[in-house]
Amino acid sequence: MFRKALTLTAIVLVFGACELQAAVIDSNWVGGESGEWGNASNWSPAIVPDNGGGNTFFVTINSNYAGVDEVEVGLRQSWDVNTLDCYGVVRLESWRWYLPDVTVENGLTNHGSLALEVNIRGNVTNTAGAELEMGEHLNIYGNLYNNLGAIISIWRDDIDIEGDMVQNAGLIFVSEGGNIGEELQFNNTGEIRLFRGGCHGVIFDNNSVGIIEGSGRISSNQLTRNKGAIYASGGPLMLYSDGSIINTGTLVSRAGASLNVVLNWMSPIEANIPDVNNQGTIEINSSGVVTFNSDLRNEPNAVINLRGGTLEAPTITQSADANFAGFGSITGDILIESSAKIELTGPTNIVGDVNIPANATLEVSDGTTLITGQTTCNNGTIHMIGGRVICQGGLTNNNCHIIWEPGIYTNVADFNLDGTVNFKDFADFANTWLWQADWYTP
Repeated sequence: MFRKALTLTAIVLVFGACELQAAVIDSNWVGGESGEWGNASNWSPAIVPDNGGGNTFFVTINSNYAGVDEVEVGLRQSWDVNTLDCYGVVRLESWRWYLPDVTVENGLTNHGSLALEVNIRGNVTNTAGAELEMGEHLNIYGNLYNNLGAIISIWRDDIDIEGDMVQNAGLIFVSEGGNIGEELQFNNTGEIRLFRGGCHGVIFDNNSVGIIEGSGRISSNQLTRNKGAIYASGGPLMLYSDGSIINTGTLVSRAGASLNVVLNWMSPIEANIPDVNNQGTIEINSSGVVTFNSDLRNEPNAVINLRGGTLEAPTITQSADANFAGFGSITGDILIESSAKIELTGPTNIVGDVNIPANATLEVSDGTTLITGQTTCNNGTIHMIGGRVICQGGLTNNNCHIIWEPGIYTNVADFNLDGTVNFKDFADFANTWLWQADWYTP
């Protein structure tokens, strides 16, 4: 009986010791405005949070709980905890020449204003209303979730996300050469603002409600897909992919800005560069530029709005039932497919050849269109409505159907620009051309 009691007591002691060694500890920062993670007196209870000792730590750093305006937690080595939640104003930074790691097995969650300057091994979630600033070229070895109403800001530094996904439903600022992303899926359902900044993923997907605006670079290894809106503003914005680019949303070059759509820049063979198929809207505003290093195909029901800017591509193909209208400058060869139409409504320069096959139409109204390359019209139509086409590079007329008629606002026969066409216009015409012709002698 005595031996059984001793055995039972030993078992209880063993299990009690195991419970002490494997305790679940809620750790709260009490170290004031500034202190080292590795100092036990900075925590309540007074144990340094680190799963390496067998315990499991659920860590909270809250400047409000600590009774200060801001908490600065310095790390001299790497630590391992179960969860990390930050509230109030918190800064996690390295106190060494390298960046230590904080392994957070169930993820770091920011509920306040967090400045992060250490590596995180685990997922990072920025909750609604929270602000996360990342710097010092840190790595996140996990996924990054920026929730609706949350803000992430990156300035100058390259932030590598080494997990499977960046999911942005909030707002991301990237500026002054900063970059965020890596070999992952980058999904944007929120807003990204760039000021000479960049975002990268193996696949970059701007969702139908996603908005990207600014200058810098959006890039991908395999696919850049825009279903939302991308605005180039304040400088050049590059949309790049080593694979393909698909636009079913809106691409806009604001006034004075350039949007450069680039495919397979490093390809040594031009034939390896696929076409860009526009299935959405491309808008180029005054003095703005949209350029493609590949051929551009404007697909059925897609739209190109030229509003005083410049569109450039090696070849631009206009499909039937696609919309291409406006005025400005076009650099590249133009092919208008059968049953397709391009409508130029104002002064426009085309630097390239124009091909108008059977049942295709080039319509020009309210201005002069200058074509510097060869114009070839095989049973197609050139329709001038109060406008004029100048085929500076020559016209190959193979049964071309050429139509001229006055427009609502202009009439090319109104030589004196008084708003009416009468014998005064004929007199001005005769005075400036007919009577002064070399072959005429009064």
